[in-house]
Amino acid sequence: MTVRVRPQAGGWLTVGQACRLLGVDPSTLRAWTDTGRLPAFRTPGGHRRYRREDLEAFVVRQRRRRTLQEVVGARAARLLPGSSRRQIRAQPWYARVGPEGAESLRQTCRRLMEALAGYLSGGRHRGLSLREGEAAGRALGQEVAARGLSPPDAARAFLFFKEAIVESVATRLPVGAEDKVAALRRIDAFLDRVLVEMMAAYGRAAG
Repeated sequence: MTVRVRPQAGGWLTVGQACRLLGVDPSTLRAWTDTGRLPAFRTPGGHRRYRREDLEAFVVRQRRRRTLQEVVGARAARLLPGSSRRQIRAQPWYARVGPEGAESLRQTCRRLMEALAGYLSGGRHRGLSLREGEAAGRALGQEVAARGLSPPDAARAFLFFKEAIVESVATRLPVGAEDKVAALRRIDAFLDRVLVEMMAAYGRAAG
């Protein structure tokens, strides 16, 4: 977001000064500005200028976001073991899967959780973590198809583990309500992509 103004002397920072304050290169600063994450102002000559208070507020928001991602990511890798074997055995699809199959599904879901933790941690590896999650989804689809689950039961098995993740984040994550909602939305988006991959792989394996 860029607004054309006439900066007052001493009240604005140049691109170079803003980059030094944030510790980034000019291309990153321009990208943040062009996508609206960081406000900038244009001089009559067309040069970008930044207010120090805007930059400092941005640093606080970034630090808060990274902290949330680290907390959620660390917790996510430990959530799935909270689903007890008794809970799993009570599911309607368990009779067809059996104890060996259920344990195998748990292991694949652990792989999925590791990918989710990486995705929530953000950064340049976020896309890779999403692809790893989708690969785990495909593995789940092949596995449930091989064990003879119907499409509804395959979806129910996935949703069982998804609900365990969401419930754990909602009840045990030590962050405020706003941050928790943001984390749950990211988890939901990630797992929706995984479910699509799982059911596509199921269809290929079952067909």
